[in-house]
Amino acid sequence: MSVQLNEARSVGNISIAKHAVTMLMGKWLIVGLFIDGFAHNHGAVETFFTPWHAILYSGYLACAIWIYLITYQNKARTRQATWAAAVPTGYGLGAAGVIIFFIGGLGDMLWHTIFGIEKNIEALLSPTHLILLTGALMILTSPYRAMSYTEKEASPSFRRLLPALTSVALTFAVMAFFLMYAWSFRQNLWMAREQDAVAKAVVDFLVTTMVLVLPVMLVLRRWKLPFGTVTYFFVFEAVLMAVLDGFTHYGSIVILLISGIVGDVLFSWMKERDPGSWQFRGVFFLLPVLIWGLYFADLRMFHTLDWTPELWGGTMFICGLSSMGLSILTTPLRTGKNQ
Repeated sequence: MSVQLNEARSVGNISIAKHAVTMLMGKWLIVGLFIDGFAHNHGAVETFFTPWHAILYSGYLACAIWIYLITYQNKARTRQATWAAAVPTGYGLGAAGVIIFFIGGLGDMLWHTIFGIEKNIEALLSPTHLILLTGALMILTSPYRAMSYTEKEASPSFRRLLPALTSVALTFAVMAFFLMYAWSFRQNLWMAREQDAVAKAVVDFLVTTMVLVLPVMLVLRRWKLPFGTVTYFFVFEAVLMAVLDGFTHYGSIVILLISGIVGDVLFSWMKERDPGSWQFRGVFFLLPVLIWGLYFADLRMFHTLDWTPELWGGTMFICGLSSMGLSILTTPLRTGKNQ
C-alpha cells in the first residue's frame, strides 16, 4: 500500500521549473486581463473580438495546453496511471479551472453578442466574467497548492519559492482587479468631502489593506519569508493596478515599493522568531500605517487633503489594527504555546 502511495506521489509531483512555466503562462493571461480592464475603463471596448481579448484568451489557451502537457507527461511515465491520477499534485483544481474558464469564455462571447458590452461595475459583476474569474483563480493557485505540499524546507530561498509567490501574487492581483472600485490609490480622495463619500473611502482603505497584507500572512503560515517577498507582492499589485489607468496613479508604485522594502527589512530581523510573536503582529500593524501615512503625505504635498487629523489619523490606525487582528487569526497554532 505505501509503495503504491509513494509511486502515485512521484507521478504527481513536478519540478519547480515546470511550476515556473505555469506562472509564466499565468502572467500572460493576467496581463491580458488588465489590458482589457484598461480598455473598458477608457471606452475602447465595442465588441468581443478585440486585441486585448486576444491577449487574454491566448494566455488562457497557453495555460490549458501546458496543464494538458504536464499531465500527459506524467501519464506517460507509468502505464497504470489514469488521466485523473496523472494530473500533477496541486493541479486538480487547475485542470477543472481550464474547463470552467472555457465555458465562461464561450458564455462571454454569447453574452456580449446578445446583450452588448457592459460598462463600469456592471462589467466586473457580469455573470460570465465571474465564471472566468472562478476558472482563472483555480488555474493560478495551482503552483502554490503544489509547492505547499512538496516543498519541505521551512526557509526556502526567494528564487526557489518564486513560483509559489507568483501564484499568490497573481491570485490577489485578480482579486484586486475585480475590486478595482475599492482600490484606494485610484480614488480622488481630495474630492471626498461629503459624509457618505468619506465613509466609502474609509471602507476602501480597509479593503485595499486586506488585499495587500493577506498574501504575506498566507505565505507565513507555510514558510519563513524570503527577503524580498513583501516588496514583490506590493509592487506586483501596484504595477498591475496602475495599468488600469495608464499609470496616471504611478505614485502608488513608489509608496508600495518603499513600504515593501521596509517590511522586508523588518521581517528579516525577525526571521528566526515564531510568527505568533508580538514582533510579527507589530509589523503587520506598522505596515498599513506606513503605507497610508505616505499616501496622506503625498496628498498633502501634491494635492489637496481636506480631511481632519481625526479622519486621516484614525484611518491609518484602524487599517493597522485590522491588519494586526488578521495576523493574530492567521498565525499557525503551536501546540502547548500560549499565544
